[in-house]
Amino acid sequence: MDDLLELYQDTIVEHSSSPRRSQSLNVLSNSVKGRNPLCGDEVTVEVLVEDSVVKDISCKTSGCAISTAAGSVMAEVIIGKSIDEAIVICDKFVVSLKNKDEELLDSDQLRVFCKVSEYPSRIKCATLPWGTLKIALLDPRLDPRLDPRLEPKTS
Repeated sequence: MDDLLELYQDTIVEHSSSPRRSQSLNVLSNSVKGRNPLCGDEVTVEVLVEDSVVKDISCKTSGCAISTAAGSVMAEVIIGKSIDEAIVICDKFVVSLKNKDEELLDSDQLRVFCKVSEYPSRIKCATLPWGTLKIALLDPRLDPRLDPRLEPKTS
């Protein structure tokens, strides 16, 4: 068995059986629910953002092992990142799975999910938490730079 496949299997089992950061946050800036209607996976992502940095995050999933593991790893990777950095990581993760390009990802912890690309029907399972996080982070209440209508008027 190749090393990446073994690491993929270990990661899925470890993070789906003991998901990290899956408890509701006491204080949060935004909460977004995502759902995959094809398989029934559901995810709730809660974030606490201060000074445009993800200070805390929770990802609660109800669904398959891949979705749960992806949400758990996502929460570990994103905490402490700026909104801009987190959005770039979200985009790279989704693109890398859809294009079967693990070179886009900077860490083995994320790269292992590229094995999901071998099962096209499961890509949505792995990307659901990431897409939900991106929606939460793009909320202009968290960072007014994200909504051009909120830019200060000059004159």
